[in-house]
Amino acid sequence: VPVVRTAEGRYAVEAEGEVVEWAVKMHRLPDDRTLDRLLAAEQTPPGIAERLVRRLVAFHEQAGVVGDDPAFAGAEAVAAWWEREYGEAEGFIGDTWASDDARTTRAFIERTLAEQRALFDERLAAGRVLEGHGDLQAKHVYLLGEEADDRDGLAIIDCIEFSDWFQFRYVDAGYDIAFLAMDLEALGHPELGDEVAGRYIAAAQDETMGVLQPLHRTFRAFVRGKVESLGAHAPELPADAREQLAASAARYFRLAATFATRRAAPALIVLCGLPATGKSTVGGSLAGHIGAAYVSSDSTRKQLAGIDPRARVDDSFREGLYAPGMTERVYEELRRRADLHLAAGRPVVLDAMHGRAEERDAAAKIAQQHGVPFRIAELRLSAQQARARIEGREDDPLRTSDATWEVYEAQAARFEPVDAPTDQHLQLDASRNPGALARQIAESLPAAD
Repeated sequence: VPVVRTAEGRYAVEAEGEVVEWAVKMHRLPDDRTLDRLLAAEQTPPGIAERLVRRLVAFHEQAGVVGDDPAFAGAEAVAAWWEREYGEAEGFIGDTWASDDARTTRAFIERTLAEQRALFDERLAAGRVLEGHGDLQAKHVYLLGEEADDRDGLAIIDCIEFSDWFQFRYVDAGYDIAFLAMDLEALGHPELGDEVAGRYIAAAQDETMGVLQPLHRTFRAFVRGKVESLGAHAPELPADAREQLAASAARYFRLAATFATRRAAPALIVLCGLPATGKSTVGGSLAGHIGAAYVSSDSTRKQLAGIDPRARVDDSFREGLYAPGMTERVYEELRRRADLHLAAGRPVVLDAMHGRAEERDAAAKIAQQHGVPFRIAELRLSAQQARARIEGREDDPLRTSDATWEVYEAQAARFEPVDAPTDQHLQLDASRNPGALARQIAESLPAAD
């Protein structure tokens, strides 16, 4: 809005006169409707993970994509950023940054930067580095109901607009999401953080985002620890404020070290279960939690057919898309991708029904060939609950599955019971929280060295 000098020589806003400056006119949002406040009050908004992901996927898909310049936003740039950030925080070791936490965090980051060097450049070339939010904290998410600009009732504010720096305004999409996942865990809601990241991974069909999530969350917690440490040493602040910031900094540094220990050793995890049991959300959540690649049959099937993974197909086209020959091609492609990721030293999550014993056995052979642990995570849900989910997701713009109730019934009739060693087979109640289920699966896996 204009700031003007009136004919009388006074200054006024939105009045007649000579424009001398411009100002931003803002609507004050209610302080008690931020996500962090609502969570603290034990008022978790219904469906908040789905609502956030719908908004964030749309935001990222409309965002400007960073050009393929590795020196600006590739592996070289990430390593240079880390060296600079570590140098600025090194003086806090033994103070707000416990020595053990610092050693754990630094060792994990430097190892991951070396092992996944090619992946940073691949993601940049694939358009996964973009003009993001940059400051995606729960306190910047408002739940406004009818007051919001969109029917999801959300307003997300305070994105970084006045910086051209990499890792601030220009970020890997996964680094953007990692801030919110980290923040939710810091606020005492780790399963919600995993679920948000997991739903995003599945909805964005981002096969390798999960691989870097432990690193990205470690980065985010580390940066918060550094920022709080700077405040803790600011002489202009009162002593009690500095003490609070020091304690907060230590907690963030501890959280960074915790993320650094979560990455799993290479393993192959096969999700198994009928439609609407939540395989995609659990699979994405697991991938983000343990640093795994996530390969989905729903998106792979449509990619092989040359159509958009979110496209709805009519009955005539569906018949060919789900024909036995096409399904065989899909599973072969899932296993081919799993083989590539395992060869690169990454754990892999395969998201598909795996309703036939031969499909599960073929996946087990891939794990055996690589000498890595194998798990079948079978998700079970009552038919009544599954039907409600199928009907409830009909209008979901991010849905990739074409399963109807008729498809569910047909697949249920053909599903072959899982007969696997007990140490390889997890039977899970799919009515539970996806983040909790992901963590249960993760606990069955060996950690990375």
